[in-house]
Amino acid sequence: MSITPTSILQPEGKPPSGGAPAGPPAQGSFAPLWAVIALAVVSLGGLGGMFYYAQSLNTRLDQVNASLQSALSAQGETLEKLGGRLDQGDTRATELQGQVAQTQNRLGMTQSEIQKARQAAAELVARQQQQAQESAQQAQQLSSQLGQLQQEQVATKGNVGSLTTDVAGVKGEVKTTKDELAATRSELQRVIGDLGVQSDLVAHNRTELQELILRGEREYVEFDLRRSNRLQKIGNIRLELKRTDPKKQKYTVNLVVDDRTVEKKDKNVFEPVQFYQEGFRAPTEIVVNKIEKDRVVGYVSAPKKREDRAPMRSSS
Repeated sequence: MSITPTSILQPEGKPPSGGAPAGPPAQGSFAPLWAVIALAVVSLGGLGGMFYYAQSLNTRLDQVNASLQSALSAQGETLEKLGGRLDQGDTRATELQGQVAQTQNRLGMTQSEIQKARQAAAELVARQQQQAQESAQQAQQLSSQLGQLQQEQVATKGNVGSLTTDVAGVKGEVKTTKDELAATRSELQRVIGDLGVQSDLVAHNRTELQELILRGEREYVEFDLRRSNRLQKIGNIRLELKRTDPKKQKYTVNLVVDDRTVEKKDKNVFEPVQFYQEGFRAPTEIVVNKIEKDRVVGYVSAPKKREDRAPMRSSS
């Protein structure tokens, strides 16, 4: 919109300089200045409103476009998910069809197995019936045999006296056998000592030692030997305990006899430790029947009868 310039109005009653006084202004020739300014302001305001409205429309169009794009994107994702679910449904349907086929096959096998089971049950019933018939026949045979046994029992009652005599003879034989077994057990208690000589009976405890003492065949001296740095006199010998091994049931001692010292090393419990003394042909024996830490308990068994002098032998 253009604005046409107007002439500058002169104040009333004053003519222009150098000329005649002007007459009154002509009516309708020029618009007042304030009207022109007001029209310009109104025009500018209308243009600004139209620009603001156009900007608002553009913003709303952008928002609608963004909303449409978002909705289209969401619908695309939804369609993709639906497509994936449809694919999964197809796969599951295929699997179910396979399972249905397997189930049908199994049902066919199950029916075959049921038929086999029925046949087996029928065969079992037939066998049981046959066994029942055989059992009845056996019962009849046993009844007949029982009658025969009863008759034989009556016939053998007269032989009871002779059988009693035979039983008494058998009892005597049993007693003799028991005595022989007892003697055999006694012989089994004799062992070989560390010198390779058959030992006297070995006592495993104090009660058995008392039984040996009552026999009176040898001299017995008990001892309770503890580990120390000195010799302990036991009968006519002296002993010194060097060490013990309760776990392995072994011990080591120093033996002094006839002025000679001999080490008996790593000897076992109940093992006859043998050595010879001057004037005796039979060996003297040391038997340990209890081994503890730094302590052994046992006895010395020596022959009673002195004989010709025999050379001393020892074994470590």
